[in-house]
Amino acid sequence: MATESYPYHLTSAGPGKPLLFLFHGTGGTEEQLLHLGAELAPGAGLVAPRGDVSEHGAARFFRRTGEGVYDMDDLARATAKMTAFVRAHVAVEKPSAVLGLGYSNGANILASVVFDAPSLFDAAVLMHPLIPFQPRWGDGAVKTRLLVTAGRHDPICPLPLTNRLLSYLEETGAESEIEWHDGGHELRPNEVTAAARFLAPLLQRQKGQFMSDETAITVEETGSKGRYVYRSGGHEAEMTFSKIGTSQIIIDHTDVPDAFRGQGVGVALVSRAVEDARKSGVKIRPLCPFAAAQFRRHPEWHDVLVAR
Repeated sequence: MATESYPYHLTSAGPGKPLLFLFHGTGGTEEQLLHLGAELAPGAGLVAPRGDVSEHGAARFFRRTGEGVYDMDDLARATAKMTAFVRAHVAVEKPSAVLGLGYSNGANILASVVFDAPSLFDAAVLMHPLIPFQPRWGDGAVKTRLLVTAGRHDPICPLPLTNRLLSYLEETGAESEIEWHDGGHELRPNEVTAAARFLAPLLQRQKGQFMSDETAITVEETGSKGRYVYRSGGHEAEMTFSKIGTSQIIIDHTDVPDAFRGQGVGVALVSRAVEDARKSGVKIRPLCPFAAAQFRRHPEWHDVLVAR
């Protein structure tokens, strides 16, 4: 069975709870990140596979031919195998959110799975990844939110390659963040703090609770200006727009507070604007970077997009 294709640790939290996959670094085991995972995701299920490749006795997830030089055929093999492993556990556990965290070689295999299956994970934390190639994305919209953490003086994952990865993500429209420290390849407390903040909203979501219900979104207009607003628990998310005559609106800004991160609130705001545009026969020009990225991910919305 695909769930048993690696030696692994499983702490099951049961259906409707978040599930966090943990991927160790070179020489680690399935135990390496369990303490960190439990700290970052209390109450979540934990799945931690052990790499199936040995490099001079050190476990890894795929082969390499030198420092920073990957065996791309073996990476393809490992990516397909790990994608199947994750899918199999998701099918069994039926989680509310699928999360990933990997360090070093573990971050690399996690990134490769995200590239291969861009809607499999809801969020992924890549700690000190090294991606010395341009990603080829699999089919479908890129729905995984990504946090990259890195050291500015990391000799294993040089700063230029980290910046190049960030550029790849930005060009694709992937929702991504970066957390730096001034050290090397070691993990530092600010990375852990950033990961906890990044994952927190998804850990609060329970199965069936989609907090960004579009029926709860209101529209406020004043003259040629307006905004879509979602309020819950004392917090407010907004997407502002300007009217250009009676035939076009410009989406110029989207702001989603941390309390709503990972719940699809921003996407729901754009989706509501799309539905309203269809009803009223207007077109949308998304100048806001977030809204523009959502239109790239949702070609089914292009009927209301202003032609260029």
